[in-house]
Amino acid sequence: MSTSTQPLMAHLVLGYPTMDESIRTAQAYVAAGCAILELQIPFSHPPADGPVITHACQEAVEKNHTSVNDCIEAIKLLRGQFPEQEIMVMTYLNRLFTHGVAAFTEAMKALRIQHLIVPDLPVDSPLAAKVQATGMKLVPVIAANIQLERLERLLNQSFDFFYLMSDFKITGSAFSLNPRLHQVIANIRATRPEARIGIGFGISTAEQIKLVTSTADIAILGSSLIKAQQEGRLDAYLAEITGG
Repeated sequence: MSTSTQPLMAHLVLGYPTMDESIRTAQAYVAAGCAILELQIPFSHPPADGPVITHACQEAVEKNHTSVNDCIEAIKLLRGQFPEQEIMVMTYLNRLFTHGVAAFTEAMKALRIQHLIVPDLPVDSPLAAKVQATGMKLVPVIAANIQLERLERLLNQSFDFFYLMSDFKITGSAFSLNPRLHQVIANIRATRPEARIGIGFGISTAEQIKLVTSTADIAILGSSLIKAQQEGRLDAYLAEITGG
């Protein structure tokens, strides 16, 4: 077990390959010292995700019939086991609508989940304002080609965590860092110095994590972790990327 916190946000799809196995995966992430668990409530057509995470979501929804309530119960179990672990929940707007925004946000607050990542919900929309009015914090997902005017509008709001896409891609693509990210990060640091910055999409090696965290606070990994799990080498991979 790791004795120190690693600057990693580790993603998994709840209910994949089974709910019990996804809980064991979360436990392995915590044991490896990952700073943040990113728990995805699966949706059958996740538009921001690449083939690895899309397959995991479809398996969880279509084969295992994983519901939002199933996921809430799993998060409740993990919160009981790891009361101090930072957990962010990621999902898509369809899941919020079908469950009910008020019921969903109340469930998250009861589990001491502070941050929601909803890639297809514009974080400056009226619905986003309703979500944040409940006390939940939305995490903007920002591409390197964001217009500076829009970035300024987001920076004038109360977001305290920014999820930056490493480049113009879907999750699980080959790793690259768009040069324009430096300007985006500089603007965030200058305007909201207290906010944390995570970079994701395509990160898979310890060297890439080191490069990302030389300018950002958190490296976000998803597809590479799922691949390692599928290949039966998750523990070894976690040790490799954390130096454990």
